[in-house]
Amino acid sequence: MIDQGSFQHYLIGLLAIGNNISALGSFLAASEGLSPRRLDQMILITSAACLAFLLLFMLTGRALLGFFGISISSFQIAGGLLLARVGLQMIDARGFRAAAAAEPKPQAAGRPGGSGRDQARLGEAVVPIGIPLTVGAGTFSAVVLFATSAARQGTSPSLLAAIVSLVLINAVVFRFASIVMQRLGPLGLLLFTRIMGLFTLAIGVEFVLHGLTMVVRTRG
Repeated sequence: MIDQGSFQHYLIGLLAIGNNISALGSFLAASEGLSPRRLDQMILITSAACLAFLLLFMLTGRALLGFFGISISSFQIAGGLLLARVGLQMIDARGFRAAAAAEPKPQAAGRPGGSGRDQARLGEAVVPIGIPLTVGAGTFSAVVLFATSAARQGTSPSLLAAIVSLVLINAVVFRFASIVMQRLGPLGLLLFTRIMGLFTLAIGVEFVLHGLTMVVRTRG
């Protein structure tokens, strides 16, 4: 059994919610025809944006809750419900079908693209590819909840390592996105998305139950 404060626990939870499978279609469309240098630039920008926002929520999430007067238990219940909804959508795979429909057809190598258009596509690396397609509200909620438990258990370094690992894994997937899409195919991606959705749903239920337990203990 994996310890709830371990690096593995945090990484599996974040991968289930913050994987970039749903962003592959948009990423391939935005990176179509880019030179290898521009492609690496786009991946670097996306990864940096995701890391910056995840660290921001890890470091300031509890302060934000305190500023708005929201208790940890209430946020756990709300965040758990949000994650459960995201998980159900992933199991139903509607978001994946929409992303797959946007997947571009292969084109001949060396197709030229204007530098202005390249710059515009680099802007898409942050929004929508980085946020919210790769890391969105569900991921941010999970990071805040994980950060709260990590501060209590003294496992913040494990959470930090998991966040950095998540960003690196997503960067590798983006780098080999076209190969991944070709190898897995629509059925493989559909199956992977549903499995990740099941993990997300389970994590959401766990957050809700933990939040309700805290409320009962507080009022009991």
